[in-house]
Amino acid sequence: MDYTITTNGNATILSLKGSLLADVQTKDILQQVTDMIQEGKVRFVVDLSDLKFINSSGLGMLLTCLTKARKAGGDVILANVPEQVQNLLVITKLSNIFQTKETLKDALAFYQS
Repeated sequence: MDYTITTNGNATILSLKGSLLADVQTKDILQQVTDMIQEGKVRFVVDLSDLKFINSSGLGMLLTCLTKARKAGGDVILANVPEQVQNLLVITKLSNIFQTKETLKDALAFYQS
């Protein structure tokens, strides 16, 4: 599992690549997100275009990021959600909680308005 964190305007982009499966993988990401929220960066876009697989640990990490961001007055938008991940969001009813956008551009445009 690889990831990159970049900034675009007033949004932080977290791009996930590979499989998000283990707690070990999610701890580093959660720590970085927590640190950014403490710095006042509360608008996140998670680009899932290169994510191959996600399990409950990965979903838990995304949900924790969302909760922390919303408590700080921000949000997390999922972009480029693969069909497998979208199906998992629907099955777990998390599709009602997460905001998703078709493209990274659409997600970033949401924060510009």
